[in-house]
Amino acid sequence: MNMNMEPSQWAEILATNSIAAMQSRLQAQQKKVTNEQSALTALKTALTDFRTALKGFGTNGELVKNSAKPNMEGYVNLKASANASKGLYQVEVNETAAAKQDSFAEMTDDKVKNATGTMTIAVDGKEIDIDLTGVESMADLRDAINKHPDNPGVTASLMKVNGETRMLMGSEKTGEKNSFEITTSDPTSEFGQAIGNATTISAARDAVIKIGEMAITSDSNTFKDVIPGVEINVVQKTDPARTLVISVENDETQTKEQAQKFADAYNALFAKLDELTKSGGDKEKRGALAGDSGLRVLEQQMTSLLRQTTNGKKLSDFGVSTDKAGKLEIDSEKFLEAVRDNPAALDAMFGGADGMIKKMDKGLDSFLSTSTGSIKSRQDSLDRQNTQLTTKADQIQTRYDSSYARYLKQFTRAQAAMSQMESTLGNFFG
Repeated sequence: MNMNMEPSQWAEILATNSIAAMQSRLQAQQKKVTNEQSALTALKTALTDFRTALKGFGTNGELVKNSAKPNMEGYVNLKASANASKGLYQVEVNETAAAKQDSFAEMTDDKVKNATGTMTIAVDGKEIDIDLTGVESMADLRDAINKHPDNPGVTASLMKVNGETRMLMGSEKTGEKNSFEITTSDPTSEFGQAIGNATTISAARDAVIKIGEMAITSDSNTFKDVIPGVEINVVQKTDPARTLVISVENDETQTKEQAQKFADAYNALFAKLDELTKSGGDKEKRGALAGDSGLRVLEQQMTSLLRQTTNGKKLSDFGVSTDKAGKLEIDSEKFLEAVRDNPAALDAMFGGADGMIKKMDKGLDSFLSTSTGSIKSRQDSLDRQNTQLTTKADQIQTRYDSSYARYLKQFTRAQAAMSQMESTLGNFFG
């Protein structure tokens, strides 16, 4: 026994040796769980980023972008969908839509307070009755109208005009059908006369446009699909002496950008999948999810969708193909030529219920679902393993503490005995 070492040092060495094998196994298990947890987090992030990119292509997964432009600014605002019909369209804006608004200059708080019976407001076949009993002021009347649970679409307001409070009432929506009518149970009363003598500030009006000899009306300033796939929002009436022409055509730049966004998102996902599932070798580490059957199935599904035929067309017909490493590439010249020739075919391939975008998004559910997804179930399993390993670590610590205490006691006694022996020998040979 080395008398230069304290019993605590001996106890620490022997206690550590007693748990070394268990500690080594525990650390290996903990490292494996930690690596897999990190890999699952990286996988979830990559799949979520890809899903976000897919949703960026719109509800129907449109890839083709069209543009609609007027030859003169300030008269219409335009939006073109993927199925907009190419062409030039002459449009006249004959009228813009307006909401009805009336001013009640003769209305006063006293006339409201003295009113009896009811006031009826009707809009497009719907009406409400306002009980005037207990309505003490114009503010009370305003609130009774605006807060009525069955308000048919009218807003009352108060404003100051030359120091006097004036009541106004307006339709919440534009168009003739949304005009309102007000009647009272006693039209001869002061209140009834104030209602009857309203001044119309703005009359209800439909918007009217003409395309050729065809006149089209709308209760709002929005016209949808008058030009197929184009939404027209009218701003002001056009000058009959100047022709407004709307040009609808493919936006090749944006369409190519959409295709590149898809390719970039796809390539980013597969780069991460390759990193997580690589088999490893002499020069690289094995991926934490190498050999994962679920990821193999996902990769097969994705690559199969890239090869599918839609209405006789494939991605390769549009210059989109994979290289030897599986990375998507776009031949710009071939892509633009194919889009000019048949943009609907490209949109059919990517968009709609059976399009590539929705199928790829649905394929992610088996991983990302918060209730049945494999990532969640595996994370839950790893959390349970972590809990078990924490318990095992506590057990190992307890064993270490017990061994340390036992060895410390033994070596303390041994040291005391050795000291006593040395003292005794010293008495004999001193």
